[in-house]
Amino acid sequence: MKYLLIMLMLTFSIGCTDKMDASIERSESQSYLEQKGYHVVSDEGIAESYVLTKQKIIELPYMMYWGLQSANPSDFFNKTIQVHKFIVTNHPLSKKKVDVYVYLADGKPLGGTSHLRGDTSDGGYWSVDGKTLEELQDKPFQEWRQYWVEKYSDATQG
Repeated sequence: MKYLLIMLMLTFSIGCTDKMDASIERSESQSYLEQKGYHVVSDEGIAESYVLTKQKIIELPYMMYWGLQSANPSDFFNKTIQVHKFIVTNHPLSKKKVDVYVYLADGKPLGGTSHLRGDTSDGGYWSVDGKTLEELQDKPFQEWRQYWVEKYSDATQG
């Protein structure tokens, strides 16, 4: 009976810790967006979770997502990336609702992407601040893509 009680208490404490961690990450993500001047309309939860690898960084759509970050992707290789989705207003893309995805590593926001709400096209992503890939990378897309693939393909060799 003692062992059963101990197991129940341990299980309960682990569950509470996971919920507390998720709540802290949500709070950090929301604060990150509010510091940028965005008004959070809705917290849509975790949209995706993955381990960032050298192979993943050269595949679409992750190549685009990470090309839109000011953070160096190499700093996050082999880390779990959680992508937390919010709906915001007062964003540079539109004063109406915008979907914003905050990227977290080790529970801390590192950047994100934004997408016009209701836009069903596959190519409409911007940085968390509403900038295009060309604005951030200062190169035409095809030139940047070739550079990116070569850079991270070489990284997989060594």
